[in-house]
Amino acid sequence: MTAKQSRPELRPLDEPHKTKLRDHIVAMLGTERQILAVLGSVTKELEGHAETSSFLGRIRAMAEDHIEALRIRMMGIGVLEPDLRLPSGGPEPVVIQPKGPSSALQLLYALLSQATFGYSVLHVVAHRQLDSPWAIEEGNTADLAEELLREYAHALEILDAKGCEVAVWELSQEGLECRCVCPSCSLGICLCWIHGTATVVDARRPLLAREAEPTAAGVMVAPPRTASVALRAGVIEGDAVVAIDDQRVGGAQDVEGMVGGFQKAIVAHGPGDTIRLKVRGPSGDLRDVRLARDVAIPPPKERRLAAIVFTDMVGFTALAQEDESRALELLEEHRALVRAALPRHGGREVKTIGDAFLLEFGSALDATACAIEVQRAVRKRNQIHRRDPIQLRIGIHIGDLVSVSGDIFGDAVNIASRIEPLAEPGGICVSQQVYDQVWNKVPVRMVELAKCRLKNVSAPIGVYRVSVPKSR
Repeated sequence: MTAKQSRPELRPLDEPHKTKLRDHIVAMLGTERQILAVLGSVTKELEGHAETSSFLGRIRAMAEDHIEALRIRMMGIGVLEPDLRLPSGGPEPVVIQPKGPSSALQLLYALLSQATFGYSVLHVVAHRQLDSPWAIEEGNTADLAEELLREYAHALEILDAKGCEVAVWELSQEGLECRCVCPSCSLGICLCWIHGTATVVDARRPLLAREAEPTAAGVMVAPPRTASVALRAGVIEGDAVVAIDDQRVGGAQDVEGMVGGFQKAIVAHGPGDTIRLKVRGPSGDLRDVRLARDVAIPPPKERRLAAIVFTDMVGFTALAQEDESRALELLEEHRALVRAALPRHGGREVKTIGDAFLLEFGSALDATACAIEVQRAVRKRNQIHRRDPIQLRIGIHIGDLVSVSGDIFGDAVNIASRIEPLAEPGGICVSQQVYDQVWNKVPVRMVELAKCRLKNVSAPIGVYRVSVPKSR
């Protein structure tokens, strides 16, 4: 059988795969919200320790960014965020109140550890469900999970160093002086917290390297994909690939050494080339395995320039908690108004998630004209239903994007979603790039806002607020 004949094609995600990915993202949303919930009491306990209080502020900003990024990613895979409220009559959530600064940090540490572990699992799930850079270059869940994992892992390292310091500070605040009789403490130079911190640093990360045995080197094999060349060559779960073409692989403790080196050894071969593996079985026996390199075919991609429109209903979440049936009725009205305007401006509905729309247009002018028409239609509708208004915010940006199986990814999408919250209720905000193309082509006034840094966007972005004309 030739390599071409045996080459598996990547299939689009079916509902079970989407559900698995969605469940893990929802779990991380819950963890992030837990972190925000306890940060209030933790910060109160540590308000007298200025340096740590400042660090807790950074963690709060980090958690808020993570929640926003996860919600945008849910839109990216086209699934809805569930209502995370408890069912009516259900038990009240248990709120753990820390008893003192050090126990407060311990509670936060446990949640950050839970989040780090969760993101490592989400990273694996995303890779296996074809939501990784191997299929989607930008805006994939695997890269997002890795980024958020690293942020919290770094935060945990800082907390490792602060735990003992805060414990000493707490004892001192309570008037409990050091009673240790070691030589240094006897002189009045307490090294207790330094000893504790150094012990944590010495015991935690180097432990993995110290306990790694030579026989553990290699890349462990998970259950191979059905009908894969590895499975047909007799490589099974529990085996370990210890060498490729006589070059040792695995055994490293870093990502590049463990994963990057293995991937490079494979891609050094072209499709159909023979790869020689040295495989160690579960019993420790070594055997040689030869297989032809098989290349999965990623989903077709298209890169293009487009205008992106991101809409959001103001106050929808609060209304849904107060009157869910009415909120859903207004949501349907919102969708009908947007969908009625789209065809007249050549727009495409990419997807909806919750109360938000992601739309694509061939030009900045079409996108802006459609947004103005939508806002005018909403105002006209509100004149009739004054007691039950709909208010939208709309953000528009134009830029390069990647289309995969009808979905779109890239910085253009992210920037549009970041610009939208800057609009006033019932208003529109556009980026500098959009303004440059439409300022003299639409009958509206545009006011420049102060340049701002948008979340997860490296360079400052110029933003203009559009004054939507009154309905005729």
